[in-house]
Amino acid sequence: MNLIGFDEWNVLMLAADVRTKEACDLAGHPGAVPAVTEVMTKRVIDWKHRHDIALEAYGMTATGDQGIIQGITREQYEAEHDTLRREIVDNVGWMKPRIISELLRVQG
Repeated sequence: MNLIGFDEWNVLMLAADVRTKEACDLAGHPGAVPAVTEVMTKRVIDWKHRHDIALEAYGMTATGDQGIIQGITREQYEAEHDTLRREIVDNVGWMKPRIISELLRVQG
């Protein structure tokens, strides 16, 4: 997907302590894994499944083996790849401010 998990699209700055939270006007890190993790895990599994299907249709297995039957062109595969990438980045971008708002609300 050409996505690096530590790039801006996927990074959320949270304060580790009260002093940093107040000084930097950041939401505090919740400590435990937030409830949103379950939803995101399901989405990541769905995106991976859709990508695997596109790879198979293109004639490649997820492990890189060449397949015999090719159901889509390289251009169609790349279009699906780009669509998935945009969907992932857009979804995370949409969720980040909502996560921050929820953390600030809960930490009130």
